[in-house]
Amino acid sequence: MQEKEKIIVFSSREICYQSSSFFANQMADAFEKLGFDVSVCEFDEQDDLDAVFQPLYGKKYRLLLDFNSTITRMVEEDGTPVLDKIDGPFFDYILDHPLFHYNCLNANLKNLNGIFLDEAQEAYVKRYYPRVKQTLTMPLGAAEAVTGGRKKETEEILFMGTYDDPDSIYEMVSLSPEPLKTYMKELIDMRVENPVLPMEEGFLQLLKAHGEELPDDQFALFMNAMYPVDAFIRDYFRKAAVDELLRAKIPMRLVGEGWEKYDHAENPFVKREKPVVFGLSFEKIAHADVMLNVSPFFNHGAHDRIFAGMANHCVVLTDKNPYLDRILKDREHVLMYSSKDIHTLSDYAEELLSNRALCREIQNNAYTEFKYKYTWEEKAKQLLACTLK
Repeated sequence: MQEKEKIIVFSSREICYQSSSFFANQMADAFEKLGFDVSVCEFDEQDDLDAVFQPLYGKKYRLLLDFNSTITRMVEEDGTPVLDKIDGPFFDYILDHPLFHYNCLNANLKNLNGIFLDEAQEAYVKRYYPRVKQTLTMPLGAAEAVTGGRKKETEEILFMGTYDDPDSIYEMVSLSPEPLKTYMKELIDMRVENPVLPMEEGFLQLLKAHGEELPDDQFALFMNAMYPVDAFIRDYFRKAAVDELLRAKIPMRLVGEGWEKYDHAENPFVKREKPVVFGLSFEKIAHADVMLNVSPFFNHGAHDRIFAGMANHCVVLTDKNPYLDRILKDREHVLMYSSKDIHTLSDYAEELLSNRALCREIQNNAYTEFKYKYTWEEKAKQLLACTLK
């Protein structure tokens, strides 16, 4: 009997709402269904790392996978990277803009590869991080709620996500040294004006306007230093979306950390709920009719909230971008509003809440599309195909 090929799925750091462990186990289950011998290796930097890694050395693996990995920076006492002692291609599934992972993506490893949630960010890594051998744009999968879902036909929109006050982030920008402060403020203005402008493209335009040029390594380093821009943009557009729905007196249910910082947290049309661990988020989505998605860092990609809604018969009202326009059909799989014309958000929300037949039609179409393209098993197949290139 032929021995099964081995795969290790790591969870080396806990990401918000304990999602890293969830993603790791979902991918592991998917690989197992496809016939692989899969191990899930969860640890943190306080664990005995020798005990974690020594048993893996010298063995051959079809692939090694981690999420926002810390392993890329780990070395033995002699300076040898831990991952260079494990035989198999390593894929770091980056769940933020790659600018946040400057050191990890610059790691001098023999077989470092990257998965990204945004095709513009994949192109950015291809150009500015030459040590990353292979790249892939692949949104995360989603899961169906364990309990199923009984819809509550309430007149409210669910939003699940973290919030911070954009004005507080802008203060951090204002305290930065020059020329960083000027670059960041100008870049914020550009991206507010054009919500689908990738940060790296905006920075290139900015340098050209200033008559300046940076070598690739310095460009990536500057991008890393300008992380507050992406943080500001995320919360600026989240606030704009919630503001617009409340302006139209559409009730909102906000689930996640930080919403006590929202200006209108005590508005009668706002319900705030404590965050839940990631695995339980699907239960809340399954009981909602309509869910808002405001993309955090992906204006040429897709956040997993979209597919979570599709998997759980919940209409997703999402900000549009070129990638979503290509992979999903507006008014069939999702409804896409324009961040440039924010009134489209409240118009669509009112339409959905008053037209349950349209709601059900989109929910059913979206679920069919999810089962066909966006399950974890489909993601596992896509990644495995990438390892054969």
